[in-house]
Amino acid sequence: MAVRAREARERDPLEMAETAFAQVEVDAAGAEQLAAEALRSARARRSPDAEAAALHALAFARYELGDPRSLRSARAAVRVAERHGLTQRAAHARRRLAFDLSTRGRLAAAARELELACADLDAHELARSQVFRIAIQILSGRPPDPVQDSDRALKTLQARGDRIWEARLRHNRGLLFADRGDIQTAEHDLSCARDLYTSLGAHEAAAGAAIELARVALARGDLPDGLARLDRVAPAAVPPAQRADLELLRARALATAHLTGEALAALAAAQAIWSRWRVAEPEGRLEAVRLTLLAGDPRDAQRLARTASTWFARHDAPIYRARADGLRLAAALASGEVSASLLAAARHAAATLTQTGWREEAERIRVAIARAECERGRPAAARDELAACPSLRRRGPVADRIEAWHVEALLRGAAGDPAGAARAVRAGLDLLDRHRAALGASDLRASVSAIGVSLAQVGLRTALERGRPEALLGWSERTRANALRLDPVIAPDDPELRERQRELRAVAGELRTAGAGGHAAQSLVARQAALETAIRRRVRHESAAGNGPAALPDRRAITTALGDRALLELIELDGALSALTLSGGRLSHHILGPTTAVTEQLEWLRFALSRLARLPRGAVQKTALRDGARASAQALDQTLLAPLAETLGERELVIVPTGSLHSLPWAMLPSLRGRALAVAPSAASWAALGSGGARRRGRTVLAAGPGLRHASAELRSIAPLHPRAVTLRGAAATVPAVLRALDGASVAHLVCHGRFRADSPLFSSLELADGPLNVYELQRLRRAPELIILSACDLALSDRRPGDELLGFAAALREMGTRAVIASVVAVPDAAVVRLMSRLHGLLADGRSAATALAIAQRELAPRTIELGGFVCLGRG
Repeated sequence: MAVRAREARERDPLEMAETAFAQVEVDAAGAEQLAAEALRSARARRSPDAEAAALHALAFARYELGDPRSLRSARAAVRVAERHGLTQRAAHARRRLAFDLSTRGRLAAAARELELACADLDAHELARSQVFRIAIQILSGRPPDPVQDSDRALKTLQARGDRIWEARLRHNRGLLFADRGDIQTAEHDLSCARDLYTSLGAHEAAAGAAIELARVALARGDLPDGLARLDRVAPAAVPPAQRADLELLRARALATAHLTGEALAALAAAQAIWSRWRVAEPEGRLEAVRLTLLAGDPRDAQRLARTASTWFARHDAPIYRARADGLRLAAALASGEVSASLLAAARHAAATLTQTGWREEAERIRVAIARAECERGRPAAARDELAACPSLRRRGPVADRIEAWHVEALLRGAAGDPAGAARAVRAGLDLLDRHRAALGASDLRASVSAIGVSLAQVGLRTALERGRPEALLGWSERTRANALRLDPVIAPDDPELRERQRELRAVAGELRTAGAGGHAAQSLVARQAALETAIRRRVRHESAAGNGPAALPDRRAITTALGDRALLELIELDGALSALTLSGGRLSHHILGPTTAVTEQLEWLRFALSRLARLPRGAVQKTALRDGARASAQALDQTLLAPLAETLGERELVIVPTGSLHSLPWAMLPSLRGRALAVAPSAASWAALGSGGARRRGRTVLAAGPGLRHASAELRSIAPLHPRAVTLRGAAATVPAVLRALDGASVAHLVCHGRFRADSPLFSSLELADGPLNVYELQRLRRAPELIILSACDLALSDRRPGDELLGFAAALREMGTRAVIASVVAVPDAAVVRLMSRLHGLLADGRSAATALAIAQRELAPRTIELGGFVCLGRG
């Protein structure tokens, strides 16, 4: 320590300070230490020039490290330089002070400091000052200087060979161009900046440019590439300022995909950094409004937008205020509370943004104004606003272009042109189809469907108003499970991904033995969460070929596929439930009533069944719970099926549920007991599984996981029916072994603990000898089993996304092409399951279809155990 201090005293403090300043973008922490040593040495030697330079370097380093003392250091550098007549030093320090003030929301003060600095600088330093000027313009939301100013500055820096300042200028110009929607120029500048930083060893700065290139990829509409670029930036490798930017951009990307929960978590991480850093980040304020609106709370979003608008007005940030006012209108539209004064503010905001070059943002607000005018019954005003948005409609973000088609559809409908309205709806949904088809991850495909739900409902309403069941069937199919019309997701063949999955299974095993409490268990839970995040993120990097979805079958094709069966397709719109039936070639529409009554009865039914599964044998409450379950099932039957009894007759059914009805144990409804039925996400997905008939000849797989007392008895009861089956039990039933056996199997029967993960449905899993087999690993199969029976609780459940998109274990099997999945939507008693499965396989061996075999087995056993009605046949059956 004494040697180091002596070396510091012997070195020139001015040289140390300048070295520290140059080192900030390479190693901010090391630069801070060196600047602090230079400051001590300068003060000991009474060298004002070195002291001002050291304070300047210290301010820069502390800013990059997120240390709130950076502002104090910058002010001190200005004071020392001015006190001793060091004009150039004072000007340099003022530039740093100006930028630091702007990041704290003190924008007017920042502009004054920069102007004072520029008054005392030569041409070279003025060119460098353009870096700060652009940064303050971005943060303040003020109109940018003409592009020619930064072009001249760039040429000056290149002529001087000033590569680090050239990199800084290109970086900030890239941010400005990206904000203004000039994606191509932004990408060029940011790529040049990244390469220059890297060549100079400024790796932290290069990481900042990489973050912005991810932002540009997202602006291009390439969600997988944007997410991949973000994930390649290691948060620990960048200073706090850029770490906050990284999390904010991740929040925006996830919000684009309608992954609201994850987006809110990323925004919270960015806000925590800003809070520690005492920074008032304007983009964070706006993103909080967007995400609150996306999360379904328009009133709170209005409040946040109003607060943000006031704050931006107080801090003289007109562009940010205009953007906040645009979000106020979006929130008001969602809550149905658009006022004339708010529309006037939105028009002023659009004009402000247009004048300052923010054309895309201005057109986005104009589309919202057009929709508001439609809803206020002023179609001419709406048409004028929509006509002013040519760029956004041609090449804007997908969500904005779809919203423009939504407004077009509303205008066509208001003009008495239902055919034109239908064409507009189809054009918007076709755009969404192409966007979804480019995504290579199941959760992204399902989540982005939310973008088109409101638009598709325009088609549904139009068909309902016109009383045309055939059109209603077409629009109903267009609104649901569209991700299933794409080619199946195939997990990437990535050694690192496979290793992460292996680690995840190992951690799950350690958790089982560690117990629920203690530091070790908490550490393992944290490790499990980190591995799941890494796997989820890696899979989302995949793009798909972009092939469009399969065409929807028309009524005639569905009728042919049904044969002697009947279709029951349920529709929920504006709080009302209705049904389409297609039976004997006749298509009919039936009004069933409010959705809330059905939802309440379903909740009571599932509650009773859940309690029954947890109670010990002989518990006195069981009788009352069974009676309650039967009563709820009877009430649901009266609402959903009694009005359709004459139409449906006794035919075998294909049921297409909606919303929470995907979790209904259909076989428990009195009208359906003993009736063969198959449950499908859509009529199109059911028909796409092909005609019935004999299953393909291939191997049968029987596998049992650990921890189930009845597993051995269940396999013994069905094994004689499959003498050549591949049987895996005990230590042999590992994830790799079971996956190898399942690939291309004709029949698979898995007796395992199952876990449906509502928080992360693609980590829903079956417990095997070496740990959980989750959906991400299941998607490695080249050919899914034709029929799979999951003797596990809850694995027929799916997470439901807008547009009746489903995510979960059984949903993944259907996406991969499995013709039928037999699984339960509720917990069921072990002993009863053994009897059910034994009878089921006997009926399958006799040549019965999966749906018929399940119905017969349930009819024979359900009088004793009503919970067995929880098993459903998903798919073709």
